[in-house]
Amino acid sequence: MRRPFLLLLGVLVAGATVIMAQSRPPAPSLLIRHVTVIDGTGAPPRADTNVLLRDGRIDTVGDDAPNTDLVIDGRGLFALPGLIDAHVHVSGGTWAEAVHALSRTLHGGVTTVFDMAGDVRMTSDLSRAALAGEIESPTIGYVSLFAGPAFFTDPRVVAASLGFRPGEAPWNREIAASTDLARAVAEARGAGATTIKLYAALDGPTVRRIGEEAARQHVRLVAHATVFPAKPSDLVAAGVSMLAHAAYLVWEGMPPSADFPKRARGDFAAVPADGPVMTRLLQSMKDHDVALNPTLWIFSDGPAKDDLSATRTPWMNAVTKRAQDLGVTVAAGVDDMIAERDPLPLLHRELETLVDGAKLTPMQALVAATHGAAHAIGMDAARGTLAPGQAADVLIVDADPTVDIRNTRRIRYVIKDGRIVRAEGATR
Repeated sequence: MRRPFLLLLGVLVAGATVIMAQSRPPAPSLLIRHVTVIDGTGAPPRADTNVLLRDGRIDTVGDDAPNTDLVIDGRGLFALPGLIDAHVHVSGGTWAEAVHALSRTLHGGVTTVFDMAGDVRMTSDLSRAALAGEIESPTIGYVSLFAGPAFFTDPRVVAASLGFRPGEAPWNREIAASTDLARAVAEARGAGATTIKLYAALDGPTVRRIGEEAARQHVRLVAHATVFPAKPSDLVAAGVSMLAHAAYLVWEGMPPSADFPKRARGDFAAVPADGPVMTRLLQSMKDHDVALNPTLWIFSDGPAKDDLSATRTPWMNAVTKRAQDLGVTVAAGVDDMIAERDPLPLLHRELETLVDGAKLTPMQALVAATHGAAHAIGMDAARGTLAPGQAADVLIVDADPTVDIRNTRRIRYVIKDGRIVRAEGATR
C-alpha cells in the first residue's frame, strides 16, 4: 500500500502547491527606469531601457514608462535575469539549514535552483513553501534518481530514503532487468519530480529502455555524464536533456567500466579535449540538444579538488570551451549552494571559473547561468530571460558584468516574482 499512497501524496502535494501559490497576494507593479538590460539571450546590452513588472511577470521591456506602485531608478545600473543554478542539492541536513541556505542563495541573486537528487519529501515541501511565500527561496525544481543495484549502498541515498529499503523509494529507485519501468517512471512523477536523473551502475541497453519509457510518459531525463558502464554517447542516444560534470565525459574515449566511484579519475591525457572522440561527442550533444553542466569550480578549486586536479582541470576547461564553440548549450551549476566562507552563492565562483578557466566570455557565462540553464532544466518557457511573459526574476547590479564577470557580485537589487527581496544602498 505504501507506493500507491505516495503516488497519491505526490499528486496532492503538487495540487496543494498550486492552490497555495494562487492564494498568495499579487506582487505590486514595479517599473525599473532607464536601466541597461542584459536579457540573458546573448544579445548586446540595451541601454536606457524601461522594464515593467506586473503581477509577478515581466510586462514590457522598452521605452514606455507608465505609472506603477513602485519605481527603481536604474540609471547607471544593469538588469539581468535572476541567476539559475542548474545543479544543487537542497536536502541532506535539517529543515532550518535548508531554509537558511535557500535564503542566502536568493539574496545572492540566484532566483531558481535545480535539485539534482536527495530526499524528495523535504525538497518538495520546500518547493511548496517557496511558491506559497512561506520561506525566502529561489524557485526549486527537482529530480527523482534512477541507478543500478550496485549504487544503493551509498550512505547518501540510504539517508535520503529513510523508511524504505534502499532502492525502493519512488524518488531513489533501483533499476534492474526485472524492474517495471512504466511503474517506476510513473511513481517518480508521482513524487512531484519533473525530471529523472540517471546516476550510476546502468548499462547502455538499460538507459535506452529508461529513455523510451520516459519519453512515452513525457518525463525529462538528465544524467551524470557517464553512468558506468553506459558512456556519454549512450546517454545522448537515450534522450537526456543535460549531462552533468564535464570531467566524466572523458570516459567516452576509455574502455567501458562498471567502476563508478572512479568517475572523476579518468585518463585525461589519453583522450584529448580537441581530439576526434570528444569532437564527435560534443557535436552529437549539439545535434540532439543535450546541454553540458560542467561544474568546473567544485573540481578545480572546491570540495572535489584532489591529487588529479592539476591534470583534470585544464582538460575540463578545454572541453567546456570546445562545447561552447561547437554550439552546445552550457548550463551553469555548482553541485552546492553556499559556503560559510563566502557571503554570496557559489554560483558566482562557477561563473568566474567559466571565464577565467574555460575562457568563455563574460556574456557567454551569463547566458549559461540564465537562458542556458533554464533551457537545460526545462524552465525556459517561464524563466531565464528578460522578456515579456517571463517570471519577474531580476538581478540588478551596479557595474557591467559583460565587462567583468565579477560584477555579478555587485548586487543592488534582487527581485523575485516581482517582489524586491534585497535592496542595497539604494532608494526607490
